[in-house]
Amino acid sequence: MSVRQSRRGATLPLTIIVIAIMGVAVAITFARLSSERRINADGQAQVDAFTVAQSAISNYLSTRSGKPGASQDTSYTNLPGGTATVSLRMLRESTTTLLPAVYIITGRGVATGAKRYDSRVPPAQRQVATYALWTPAPLDLDAAITTLGGMDKAGGAGTMNGTDACGVAPAIAGVALASGTGVNGTNYTGATGPIDGNPDNTPVSLGTNGPGGTAKDQVQIDWNGIVNGSLLPPDYVYPTWPASFANWPVVRANGDLTLPGNGQGILIVTGNLTINGSNTWQGLILVGGTVNSNGSNTNKGAVIAGLNTKLGQVVGQSSMNGTKSYQYDSCALARALGHIGSLQRVRNGWTDTWSSY
Repeated sequence: MSVRQSRRGATLPLTIIVIAIMGVAVAITFARLSSERRINADGQAQVDAFTVAQSAISNYLSTRSGKPGASQDTSYTNLPGGTATVSLRMLRESTTTLLPAVYIITGRGVATGAKRYDSRVPPAQRQVATYALWTPAPLDLDAAITTLGGMDKAGGAGTMNGTDACGVAPAIAGVALASGTGVNGTNYTGATGPIDGNPDNTPVSLGTNGPGGTAKDQVQIDWNGIVNGSLLPPDYVYPTWPASFANWPVVRANGDLTLPGNGQGILIVTGNLTINGSNTWQGLILVGGTVNSNGSNTNKGAVIAGLNTKLGQVVGQSSMNGTKSYQYDSCALARALGHIGSLQRVRNGWTDTWSSY
């Protein structure tokens, strides 16, 4: 005899169990999705911060128009995706040695535009760094003394020498100038014995004379940019004269100048330059007009005169009087030209693991 057992009420507990299992499954799925979404968002934010940091360093390098100092910090607030701070520190100076200046440049990027799913999570940050070298700009140099307005040498004493005093670079001409009716078909008059270098005892011609001639095009210097623009900004403007020339500064005189004393670096004179006595200059001298050298003064580096010809002006003849020594010196020029150049990244000198605190 079978006994019928009542099963009424069994469906409800089963339904509750199934609903509970489904709830747990939904909760687990939601938690996994939230975790994956947060992980993906964090990864994307890190990539965005990395991009911002890299963009900041690239912007910094592209806008350097002069040699940086020992320490600089630059902030960028308009980068796509965030903000950044670029810090530059000098590791080795170049003015006291002939080795290039070495810098470390770090960029810390903050991804302010990244999507975050938790208001308590701070913006992603990333710091990258690169080593860089300051590479001086090359100088198109034709001779120890180059003039676009002609030259006269009184007497056979002294030297205008294109042999490198540093002993590194090959010899160049002692004097280069435009063509004319003087020595060797150039605008040079006077003694040729003081001219040494390659060639010896003779000046070389750069081309035809005057503002409409071809000689001015052989001197690859943006004189208009220097005189009227922002190229090669001066550290001192005469009558302010440096108390120290240890850093090989850029000194500019607007108009004519009589050299007041010894110095080194880059000397820019927009008018005529007069050098008297035993004054000495090491480095580069750029003169718009003429150079009138009297006495036993000395220059080691290079002199380029008559540059106002490039501005359409007619420049007279420079004069070299007395016993003097004007000699090409590539080492002095390298130190002086340290102001002109660009920051170049060092190959394999980049890192994404630069420590910060």
